[in-house]
Amino acid sequence: MKPAVPLKLCSIAFAVLWTCGMLWSSGEIDRANVIILSICGALAGVGVHYAMHWVFQYTHLNPPCDPPVNPDRDR
Repeated sequence: MKPAVPLKLCSIAFAVLWTCGMLWSSGEIDRANVIILSICGALAGVGVHYAMHWVFQYTHLNPPCDPPVNPDRDR
């Protein structure tokens, strides 16, 4: 499995759960409400995907530095 696959699956799950939660909390389920909230859920899923991709890209590329071998020499 490629490393990006879990991120894509989590983004899809977030979009579906967010859309279902918004439909449940809105009270009325009519065609216009479902279409608007589905579009907003898809945009939220894409936004989460890009945000998490950006966070993971910049936090995992720079590992912490190793401590100096002889710390007394630098003092």
